[in-house]
Amino acid sequence: MFTEQQNLAIVRTELDSVFYQEFEYDSGEPGIATANTGAIFKPLQTEHAQYIEEVFMGSGLFPVIGEVQTVPLSTPQVANKLTTSVKDFAQGIEISKDLFDDNLHGVWARAVKDLALKARVSQDQNAFNFWNKAFTTSLTADGNAVCSSHTLIGGATYSNTLGAVALSEPNLNTAILNLRTQPDQRNVVLGNNPSYILVPPALFKKAIQYTESALIPDVSDNNINVYRSAYGITVYTSPYLSATAGGSDTAWFLLARNHGVTRLLRQGIETALRSWEYSNNRTYFYQANFREAVYAADYIGIVGSSGA
Repeated sequence: MFTEQQNLAIVRTELDSVFYQEFEYDSGEPGIATANTGAIFKPLQTEHAQYIEEVFMGSGLFPVIGEVQTVPLSTPQVANKLTTSVKDFAQGIEISKDLFDDNLHGVWARAVKDLALKARVSQDQNAFNFWNKAFTTSLTADGNAVCSSHTLIGGATYSNTLGAVALSEPNLNTAILNLRTQPDQRNVVLGNNPSYILVPPALFKKAIQYTESALIPDVSDNNINVYRSAYGITVYTSPYLSATAGGSDTAWFLLARNHGVTRLLRQGIETALRSWEYSNNRTYFYQANFREAVYAADYIGIVGSSGA
């Protein structure tokens, strides 16, 4: 005869096996980005409810010096403090004891699968909402939108937004030039290499054509597609960048590997089960929660356009 705790452990094991099978599902479809895509969201673990970061101005270039000349000193300088608060996400479902015991038509299994799916969708929506607001309320430590004009710590100004231009071959080239000549906070050009294009589903086909076709698409001549042969840019998309999901069907982003968009992880997904014995209506209560946030302290490695 099982004890109450043993029964509860058995039930939770069954529920968790269904939950995590759905939550950890990976379609393997190329180009589909999620909150777990490290190229788009760089993971950072934290043990606190808030994460405080300041932007480093960067060292100066190496000057030419004489044989016994004193080595020049580049004084480290930080500014623009940014505090990111971790968000707490949670959801639960009630499952009656009779429904679980009988599991007619697999109803409780479908309910748990749906809960796991919604947990995964919640993570993705929260993550990509950062990009959806990159031209408005997703701010860097200087108080300006990620894709906007920035006043550098060194005093100059720089803009990493192309405005409202559509994704096209000439505009992609303009974005590459912007990224390659992008300065850091000391106004030193870093020579960033374009590594990723992030687009909504409506632009995915076009982005693939521009970056992976052997020849330039939609033209009469047979010129080599330099975006494929010289850069090797990877295209990523997500349904949560679309207008239907609160984003835009025209916005697009060109990223370097050294961009600073960070997924701050306080707690991964956790589940818990309250047994029916502790309810007044003979129901199990199954819940899940996670804690995280997405932010970017600096504009480095990002160029964006809101699209036409």
